[in-house]
Amino acid sequence: MDFSSSKCPTPGDFLLKLVFMLVNWISILSVVEWICKAIALRFWSHSVPIDKASIPSRLPHPNPPGGATPFDVPLVKATDGQIRAFVAFRGMSGGNDNVQDQTTLQLVANSAAEYKGFLFQERLMNWVDDHFRLKKDNLKFPYVGRHWNGWSSCYTETGQHIRKMFLASMTVLVEHTCNGLILPGLYLYTHNNLYYNMALYGEVAYMIYASVLIAASYALGRDVTIEQMHKAVWPLLFIHHIASMMLCIAIILVGEHFPKDLVCAVLLALLGLTSSLHYIGQILDFSPLAQSNAPYTRLCNHIICLSAQIIFRGIFWTKIVYLLIVKCLETHGLGTAITLSLVLFLFSLFNMDFIKFHVKATKGCWLKIQQEKTAGKSC
Repeated sequence: MDFSSSKCPTPGDFLLKLVFMLVNWISILSVVEWICKAIALRFWSHSVPIDKASIPSRLPHPNPPGGATPFDVPLVKATDGQIRAFVAFRGMSGGNDNVQDQTTLQLVANSAAEYKGFLFQERLMNWVDDHFRLKKDNLKFPYVGRHWNGWSSCYTETGQHIRKMFLASMTVLVEHTCNGLILPGLYLYTHNNLYYNMALYGEVAYMIYASVLIAASYALGRDVTIEQMHKAVWPLLFIHHIASMMLCIAIILVGEHFPKDLVCAVLLALLGLTSSLHYIGQILDFSPLAQSNAPYTRLCNHIICLSAQIIFRGIFWTKIVYLLIVKCLETHGLGTAITLSLVLFLFSLFNMDFIKFHVKATKGCWLKIQQEKTAGKSC
């Protein structure tokens, strides 16, 4: 099994390399998820200090679309009746009859943090469904509320499914960084075919794994996908994965007749320099570096990510499409060029949608900062 060869592989050689990379990437993703989960549970899952927690005066707490509605009763100032009402609403057990006991108050503080995380998760899932499935317009983006205790308790304050999305974002980021940035970059620097082939076979293996898990999720009726996103997004992800897989397989089978520098440019443009930044932003949204705690940090990330989308998925992508089609016409004829054009057109639609999303996200982040400034001045 030689990953340094640039010749068109035989069917047996192709399958052997593909299975090897598939096993490797399943293992790598599992290890990355395990490490990230272990770090989150060890360092970010501490109890919320009682003096930093709040509970809602109304139960269930109002949870309209958009930004979080803060809990309005600091726990240290809550009456016995308010605490008992919250304990009953949450179905809590394990505390003392004296609700002002420190043990009970600590249980209430942690339960309030979990409830806050659940409410954000509910708003986010509703927004995804409204945006991707129902195609509603003028939706309010569901910003996460302020984290009460920074990094120490951020995992405690995160809903159960959002935790899965956070871990998924970390694993996908690792794959995108390896196959879309590090390996293509190493090839462009060294022109060693090993890096080029590992990037392509690795990407095909990842797309097969991700696509199979989406299909399995439909069959099982529960989410076992890598991305752990709302079911409304699964069709979009599935089409994207299949198109990516087909393009990479075609490039592998063409062998030496395809310009490798151009292929690496595609990987960099679609994965390493754009999708990776998108997932970094998603990770920030689940952390104390989100909009509510660190608005200008999040705004800077939005601006950098949007700039990368415009440069690489817009301007640079146009050049890549032109060069790929011209090269395909020269070496493989009109029929293959038309097929390639259709696949590239599909990716272009994804790119346009991606750019529009980040334009709206960046604008929304800026407007929210201005609204909070105005609200602060009026107080």
